[in-house]
Amino acid sequence: NNIEGGRYVPAKMVDDGTGVGGSKGPENQPEANRNIAGIGIHFTPDNKGMHIITGMRPGGPAESCGRILVGDILFKVDEKEVRNVSIQDVIHLLTGPPDTTVTLSVLDGKFPYLAPKLCQCQRVLVDQVGVITKKQ
Repeated sequence: NNIEGGRYVPAKMVDDGTGVGGSKGPENQPEANRNIAGIGIHFTPDNKGMHIITGMRPGGPAESCGRILVGDILFKVDEKEVRNVSIQDVIHLLTGPPDTTVTLSVLDGKFPYLAPKLCQCQRVLVDQVGVITKKQ
């Protein structure tokens, strides 16, 4: 079922581990993963190995940066280029202990030839930016 929080979520959409899609809220995470924080973004890989930002948690660190837009391309995470990097490895780069900083380099989705936009985001736990839960 691709309906989460009352909205359609494409099957390939991936979140950064902070439960943006609703399936990884604290109540659904194993005990060991409850102290893993993220920046609240959705992304999905395209057929060229790029990770396209498809959504951001309202009020989350990525949205609060003000430089990242839906449709932008995730280019680097902490100086590591993520083109052709597995989804799991990208999630591992985006997530970490709460209150740590991750630097994103994103390409404009409409003008990818422009210089990358940089954004430093502080990782937060899911319940600090709200939890979207599945409707019963």
